Amino acid sequence: MRWLYLVAVALTAASVGALVGCGGVVLRTSKTLAEPLGLQGRSADANAVVSVDGLTTHLSASGTLQFAMEDRTSSESYEGLSRVELAQNASLLFSIVTDGALPATFTMRNVNLRIIVRVAESGGTPVAPPVEFTYTGSLTLDRQSDGRYKARESLFLQRSLDRFDGSSLIAILGSGGVNTISVNIFLTADTSSPNIPSGATVSMSLQFGEGSATVRW
Repeated sequence: MRWLYLVAVALTAASVGALVGCGGVVLRTSKTLAEPLGLQGRSADANAVVSVDGLTTHLSASGTLQFAMEDRTSSESYEGLSRVELAQNASLLFSIVTDGALPATFTMRNVNLRIIVRVAESGGTPVAPPVEFTYTGSLTLDRQSDGRYKARESLFLQRSLDRFDGSSLIAILGSGGVNTISVNIFLTADTSSPNIPSGATVSMSLQFGEGSATVRW
């Protein structure tokens, strides 16, 4: 029976060698793409609705961003992927206009930030499934030299797409020429009412930093 074992080992080794020789599929487990969504250096702006309830000020805001982007990759290289992991850095800036005094630093609680990115080929179809990034928690805002407030925390946003949604996104980013990128942002948050008094005008800017996608097999 030992000869059967040796034959099986030899066949397995030959199969592995053939696969590696045909493009290194066995050894290739991931590939990282820089700026697949083209968001770095862009910003989405929004005006906030302010309401005061006793000692608490509530904020809600929504904004949009849309731009055209050339293809970033070639879809032929990603056949058989298992998932796509997206990462995006961003920061928040607020402008507050009021007749009252403003603090040097304040905290926003119950922050719920949603960023929905849609990618479509030129002409509007086909469209990849939406990519949604979220951030929840709290933010500490420091007043800057220009009078605006910047969140102390740098937002590191992540999203994992399964092989179906990931393949669809990669395919659109690699074909059709110019793509349309649409971004919708939604924010709700609370803070103490002295920080943002009733009647204040608040606007926000979500500024995007580096982004990447890791394709895994």
